[in-house]
Amino acid sequence: MNKTEILCRFLDCNINIHPSVLGELRQLCSSELDMSRILDITKRKGTSVVTQELLDEIKNGNEKKTEVIIKGRKKVTAEEYDADIKISRSKDITSKSFTSGNINNFVKFFNHRYEVLGKVLKNRQALTGSNLIEIVKNHSPSESSIIGIVNNKKETKRGHILIELEDPSGISNALILNRDEDLKKISTEIVTDEIIGLKGKYGRGLFIVNEIFFPDVPINREVRKSPDPVVAVLISDVHVGSAKFLDDVFLRFIKWLRMEEGNSSQRELASKVKYIVIGGDIVDGVGIYPEQKEELVIRDIHKQYAKFYEYLSMIPDYIEIIITPGNHDATRQAEPQPAISEDFVQEYYEDPRIHMTGNPLTAELHGVRVVSYHGRSLDDIISAIPGMSYTKPAKAMLSLLKKRHLSPIYGGKVPLAPENTDYLILEELPEILHMGHVHTFDHITYRNTLVINSGTFQSQTSFQKKVNLQPTPGKIPVVDLQTLKIVKMEFI
Repeated sequence: MNKTEILCRFLDCNINIHPSVLGELRQLCSSELDMSRILDITKRKGTSVVTQELLDEIKNGNEKKTEVIIKGRKKVTAEEYDADIKISRSKDITSKSFTSGNINNFVKFFNHRYEVLGKVLKNRQALTGSNLIEIVKNHSPSESSIIGIVNNKKETKRGHILIELEDPSGISNALILNRDEDLKKISTEIVTDEIIGLKGKYGRGLFIVNEIFFPDVPINREVRKSPDPVVAVLISDVHVGSAKFLDDVFLRFIKWLRMEEGNSSQRELASKVKYIVIGGDIVDGVGIYPEQKEELVIRDIHKQYAKFYEYLSMIPDYIEIIITPGNHDATRQAEPQPAISEDFVQEYYEDPRIHMTGNPLTAELHGVRVVSYHGRSLDDIISAIPGMSYTKPAKAMLSLLKKRHLSPIYGGKVPLAPENTDYLILEELPEILHMGHVHTFDHITYRNTLVINSGTFQSQTSFQKKVNLQPTPGKIPVVDLQTLKIVKMEFI
C-alpha cells in the first residue's frame, strides 16, 4: 500500500499519523489485514495519533487484547444479550468413534437407520398399520403397507420401476407400473440405502405399488423462534491458503460485522449478529485434489489455520463462532467427521467464543434449532436424481430433508463410517438446515424449515472449471432468529 492510501484510511477513522513514523507504518501495513489490525489496536488504546511508541508496542507484540471497540457506534444490539447456545454433543461424533468397519458395525449402523426412520414413517397416517415384509407376503392379499431400506432400484425393459426393499424380516420386489406416470416421477427421487414406505398389494410374487412415502416434514409443525432480536450468519468454504481465496471480500465481510461497512440498515443488521456458523472448509488444506499445490499460496496447513485465526481475531468478541469441518479440513474424510484436531488449531480451542464441533452439527441458537452439515453428499444426490444441479443446490438439500437423512447413499462419493449410531439422520427437525460444499448461494423455505446453502469466499479453481462448477462467492445468508427471515448480504 502507498502512503496516500494509508493516510486516507487512518484519517477516515479520525486517526492522525506522526510524519516521522509514516515510512515505518507503510512497511507494517503490507496487507489490508495488517492495516485493519493496527487500526484496531490504535482505537482500543483511545489514541488519535500513531506514534513511534505505539509502533514499537505493535512490533514487539506488547499490545493488550481488549474488547473490540466499533467505530462510531451508538448501540450494539447483540451485545445486550447473553449468548444462548446449546450444542448437542450427543449428536457429535467427536471422541466417540469406535467403529472397526466389521460386519457387526454395518449391521448396527443400518439397523439404527431403519429403526429411527421407520418410526418416523409410522407416524404417517397411511403407514400406521404397516407390517413386516414377510407377514405381508404370506398373509395379506388385500392392500397393505411396508417400510424398508432400498437395496436397489432399476427400470425394466417394459418401463416399469423395480425396487428391492428390505426390512429385518426379509426382502420384497416392489413394482411401479409403467402406466402410472405420477408415481414413476416420484420414484426418480428414490436412492439406494434410504428408508421409505410403500403402499400397495401383493400379487404374483411382486408388491404392486400405488403410493410412495418419504419420512418428510409434517405440514403443520411448530417452529421455535428467538425471544430476542438477534441474528445468525451462516458461512462456509472460506479456503484460506488458496490463491483463489478472496481475502478482500472476506475482509469486507469482517468490516460489516464491525459496522464499518454498508449503509445504515446494513450496519443495523450487523449490530444484531450474535452467532456465526462456519460449515466447513475453512482452509484449503493440502493434497485434496490433483494439482492443488499449484494453487496454494500457503502450503503448510498449520499456517493456513493460523492465518484464518488472524481473521477471526478481528471479529467483535460478543459474537459466538461455531466451526465444523469439511473435506478440506484436518480431520478424517469419512462422515460423520470429528472436530478439527486441537493439534492444528490450539488457539481456537483456547478462545472461549469459538466452539469446535464435528460434522454434522446440531445446535440451538437462542432457542432456534440449526443443523449444519458441510454438504459433501450433494455430489451423490445431484448425480443420482434427475433435475438436480449445482446451480440450485437447495433443491438437492430439500430432497435430503424429505428423506430425513443428510447422506443416505452408501458406497457413493462420500465415505461413510459405519458407527453403531447413524449420526446423519435428521431425527429432530431443525428450523434451519445449512450446508455448503458446492460453493453456490441458494435458499428455499419448506414447511417452516429454512434450507440454505451459504456459498463461498473462493473464486473458481482449475478443478471447478474442469467440472463446470461456477461458484457465487461473497454472498452471505443472514438469518433473523426472531422472525426466521433471510437477508442476503453481498460483499463482491
